[in-house]
Amino acid sequence: QQAGLLDQMDALPFSAATAEQLTLVHDPAYVDLLRMMCDEGFTYVGSSDTGINTHSYEVAALAAGGVLAACDAVMAGRVRRVFCAVRPPGHHAETDQALGFCLFNHVAIAAEHLVRRHDLSRVAIVDFDVHHGNGTQHIFESRRDVFYISLHECPGSLEFPGTGYADETGSGDGQGYTLNVPLDRGSGDAEDGAALEQQVLPA
Repeated sequence: QQAGLLDQMDALPFSAATAEQLTLVHDPAYVDLLRMMCDEGFTYVGSSDTGINTHSYEVAALAAGGVLAACDAVMAGRVRRVFCAVRPPGHHAETDQALGFCLFNHVAIAAEHLVRRHDLSRVAIVDFDVHHGNGTQHIFESRRDVFYISLHECPGSLEFPGTGYADETGSGDGQGYTLNVPLDRGSGDAEDGAALEQQVLPA
């Protein structure tokens, strides 16, 4: 708002993702368990760093639904690009486990939605964060239709999540369709830009 960007944007209508949409990448039992834990007033799920309350399932489903609506709007040609400012985050969430503040893996749900509903044969996820997106990588690492790329701080300098080494490049049919670009602690725009130009874009 301060930068004047909101005046150049169109807000997209959206609704919460359904349980069926959430189970595009998450186990149905996990989705049910998370809903129950929120309804019952549990204060965390999976590990103590992933706090929840009675609204957490609803908010996480709204976040996923917003990302799905954004994908549909692009595919329908209504907009050329979208920006989804959604919380809680998602890239640490595994198929059957919450982790690192993440309940549902929104970008993974969106990628699977694009493959299944919109028949895309090639989707790229470019993840940039101080931490590696372990959940997103694990969901797609054995597939070649979704190319997962992550720029993050060198795993050896972080305890969490302990994944994202450069030699993690996928498995089986997905070999070569995971690209991890570990960066030294303190890296900035110059290092990020060089990594994008020299490694990510060529890949």
